[in-house]
Amino acid sequence: MFQQQLVNHLPYLMALDKSKDLESIGHYLSEHLKVAGGYWTINAIACLNKIDQISEEKKQQLSQWLKQCQNEDGGFGGNTNHDSHITNTHYAILLSFLLGCELNYEEAAKYVAARQRKDGSFEGDKWGEVDARFSYCGLSSLTLLNKRDLIDVKKAANYIKKCRNFDGSFGGIPDAESHGAYVFCCVGTLYLCEDLSFNIDELAMWIHERQTSKGGLNGRPEKLADVCYSWWMYSALCLLKREQWINQQALENYILECQDSDGGIADRPNNQSDVFHTFFGLAALSLLNGDKYQLNPIDPAFALPKSILINIPGASRFIQS
Repeated sequence: MFQQQLVNHLPYLMALDKSKDLESIGHYLSEHLKVAGGYWTINAIACLNKIDQISEEKKQQLSQWLKQCQNEDGGFGGNTNHDSHITNTHYAILLSFLLGCELNYEEAAKYVAARQRKDGSFEGDKWGEVDARFSYCGLSSLTLLNKRDLIDVKKAANYIKKCRNFDGSFGGIPDAESHGAYVFCCVGTLYLCEDLSFNIDELAMWIHERQTSKGGLNGRPEKLADVCYSWWMYSALCLLKREQWINQQALENYILECQDSDGGIADRPNNQSDVFHTFFGLAALSLLNGDKYQLNPIDPAFALPKSILINIPGASRFIQS
């Protein structure tokens, strides 16, 4: 039963920074993901309503480390001494609110705003790659920081609409294949732009068709289900008020089946659990049936606890009731 396994998720998450294998190849391969990993871990603990289990000393240590990840250009790298990128800057901003620490938000906002191009799209860093993920990171970051006036919101929305395909869904750039993760990025961006003027039912049907016989959602046709899409696409349905277009109980059951008895959630049943799927599995459960599992509800637009967002002036008006 999930309630029994839920008890095991906290020790799994709390132990993630105690690896004795810091010199392994795995450590170096994931070094650039430390800010993201901090966000997934702390947010999962917050979703479990156990943020008080993190000591003030540990929060202070994490806050000091996070501040060191900010570069002279105002952006954040994925770890100290890593180049700035809009995704890591977004993760850093999210993590700062979870930890309750202050960063140099003024410079971070300038860095993010500078990533918008003339056509409304956003580049990830100074090297110029464009992707709908970066649009979402830009809108989310600047909304949280109450700095939306630094960018052209209308142009941002218009660019994302160009990423919509004939099947009703969204790709990462115009004319790219539709993908479940980009559903979240594009719907989230348009929601924050306050412009959902597209055929919502076509997209809801595409998401409906992503539910497999096992109850989970896949990211593209003919692919296996994966727990992370439980968040990417169900959160979009929540923003679009189309939650009933899939079998919610079947999706809930699929997430439960992906849990490890020793803690954590995997992408699929009987696979190795990891922090990425643990957070997004818990976050999806918080939307599907949070009261049942005593989970702190995660907001579908910002992927932060609603209990935190209500105290953020720029974001509070976007919180769904």
